[in-house]
Amino acid sequence: MPLPKGQHLIKDFVDITVEDINTKTSNDLILTYKDIQKILNYEQLLDLIDTKVSLDMHCVDGWSVINNEFEGISLNKIISILDVSSFKYIGLESNGGFKSFIYKDDSIDSFLCLKLNGKPLSIPRGFPMRFVAPKLYAYKWVKYLKKVTFTDEKPYGYWEDRGYSARARVYLQERFEKD
Repeated sequence: MPLPKGQHLIKDFVDITVEDINTKTSNDLILTYKDIQKILNYEQLLDLIDTKVSLDMHCVDGWSVINNEFEGISLNKIISILDVSSFKYIGLESNGGFKSFIYKDDSIDSFLCLKLNGKPLSIPRGFPMRFVAPKLYAYKWVKYLKKVTFTDEKPYGYWEDRGYSARARVYLQERFEKD
């Protein structure tokens, strides 16, 4: 597949974060839906891996890295663990407090990534896990993931609050809210 309009190819990831990467305090993942909360530790998460795909990552800044192998847990499996029946948004929060969200309609092929190119995520890539939404710009791929919330109320998003697109769909070039 050709690169999306406005993107250029680079050889390796650019590590961008708005938080101190040393703020990681836990390898556990908190899943919430209404009054249900479930906590899974890292070993449990590794046992749940059911997704392995080769993907391209596109940054809103215009760079793309292609053909990297991501492994993790499908959103469908996470939804079944919590017995989620309906939601409009998925709220995402990192160990350092960074927040973003995605619309349910944009989450179809999303997953929680624990491995990149056959190895556990490195700290710069988001260890212990990151949320991956293949059709969205990488600022929606929250690193150091600590909490996933299924909700009908639109959550807060760090970049979205600063004018970046709430949808962030790559092939529609939704970079900024005015787009």
